[in-house]
Amino acid sequence: MTVIDVHSHIYPPSYIEMLRGRREIPRIDERDGSLYFVIFPEEEKTGGRLIRPAMSSIDEKLAFMAAGGIDQTIVSLGNPWLDPVRGPESVTWARRINAELAGLEGSTGGKIRAMGVLPNAAPQDVAEIATELAATRGLYGAITGCAIGGLTFDDPALEPVWAALEKNALPLLVHPHYAAAVDLLGGFGTALPLGIGFPMETSIAVARLVFAGVLHRHPDLRILVAHSGGVLPFLAARLDVTWRGDAIAQQRLPQPPSTYLAKLWLDTVSYHARAMHAASDLVSPRQLVFGTDHPFFKEEPADIVAGVRGAFSAGDFAALADANAVRLFGLGRTR
Repeated sequence: MTVIDVHSHIYPPSYIEMLRGRREIPRIDERDGSLYFVIFPEEEKTGGRLIRPAMSSIDEKLAFMAAGGIDQTIVSLGNPWLDPVRGPESVTWARRINAELAGLEGSTGGKIRAMGVLPNAAPQDVAEIATELAATRGLYGAITGCAIGGLTFDDPALEPVWAALEKNALPLLVHPHYAAAVDLLGGFGTALPLGIGFPMETSIAVARLVFAGVLHRHPDLRILVAHSGGVLPFLAARLDVTWRGDAIAQQRLPQPPSTYLAKLWLDTVSYHARAMHAASDLVSPRQLVFGTDHPFFKEEPADIVAGVRGAFSAGDFAALADANAVRLFGLGRTR
């Protein structure tokens, strides 16, 4: 049985170069011959996170895959993506980083493929990059944070972006970075911002996308939501209830939110069988895909695979481990 990991991150050399020498967060500092990420405010106090080889090394990624019996990985750039640079500069960096990521398929014999990154730029420029990604050999999707070009997903100005993604059947992975309710989650390092703030940030962003009618106007969009959809699998019915009681919400969204939430794709990165089942119940087992979130959260790869395998029937695991990703990313198509 083939296992395809669709939630796995890497920081290629071009991206590390971009962040080195910056003074403000996010940046990369160099001390005693080692590099350190300073991405979150808490890391300013601790001196940052050591950039381990697993964060940037293709050999380390391949070793992780081999240890877990993972046959293919679709990597994406880790957060904060291209948020540090804006406008034309961000477009230039997007093209450079995407070209580097596109080369991974050939250099690894197809074991590692990649999603591209969208620039922090005007919507028309973002749409242009999305179209380029769809035509680039070795790239099979795009990753974004919970805003595009500084705009929340419900902003009407993003219509060209949604149209380009839909027209080109380009999957979009939505991933958190800033965390929601940060002011309420302090005092415990990054544990609460990452553990609670991250999935809440994603859930809010995708809820705005749904309530704005984006998936109604663009029914063929392929939106993959990280971390099993955050809390959306648990709140879908509540959102339906609140929608029914709000005339303004109904003006923008003609059907209950759960109708559109069911169109999403979710990964298995929730670390618990009941949470994975909730995700599967929301979107169906045909729209659930396997992920590890490597190189973060340092579980053993074989344990991650075994945990997901043990949560599902043999047939459902076979689908989410392989066939669903093939359909979502069009892996059988000639690029």
